[in-house]
Amino acid sequence: MTDMGNPGDLASLEPLEPLDAGGGLDAAGGAMSTEEATLQVLRSGLPAPGFNPQCRDKSFYKFLFAGVVMFVGCMMPFSAEPARPGYQTMSGATFLLISIGMIWTWWGAIHSNRSTGASLKWLLLSAIPLIAGIWNMIAFDAEAALQLAKARAWLPAEATTSLSWKDLFGDMWAGLGRRDVEAALEAETFWRLYGPGRFFVLLGALLAELGFLGGVLGGAKQNKQMKQQKQMAAAERKRR
Repeated sequence: MTDMGNPGDLASLEPLEPLDAGGGLDAAGGAMSTEEATLQVLRSGLPAPGFNPQCRDKSFYKFLFAGVVMFVGCMMPFSAEPARPGYQTMSGATFLLISIGMIWTWWGAIHSNRSTGASLKWLLLSAIPLIAGIWNMIAFDAEAALQLAKARAWLPAEATTSLSWKDLFGDMWAGLGRRDVEAALEAETFWRLYGPGRFFVLLGALLAELGFLGGVLGGAKQNKQMKQQKQMAAAERKRR
């Protein structure tokens, strides 16, 4: 059994370095002043970026998320060429600019708890990737895209794909749970040919415009209810 001895016999522990009065170190390793230490404490209590506990309008967060989804889509390929992300194309660069505008302005709207003309402008501009995405989805030819991908060695020569959107969903259902591996591979090839980036840009733009449309309809409904309440109040005053 270890003999701990008397507590008084143990050497007192001394700090290896002298403690500074400020209570911390700055970025350069020097002692911080009292003001800098206080500022650091205040900053450590700030809310997370893109969040404001005073902002109760959920649509602001939906629009910010829509911008993030479009931004992520621009970082992904727009075709079967894996080494070329969408932002390296002219259309993808335009969509990237719109997504950055959405993130920037709606982040600021959440911080200030109010929307501005700039945030609404970028929201309306999100209709551009929405229209382009719908057009690309309608005009997409999977067979022609497959032949081009094989010619440029983006896909192996034995690769097969779903030939239409209807076939795609059928192959996805057949390949669910690995029931039909060949159908699952054809569905995966279809998405690769179409470009996952195009899908997520379209999804983000759709979320933005649906949120905008919902806000317009909700505002119109609220105005109608307020008008009805005013009419009822005026009628009640006349009765009195």
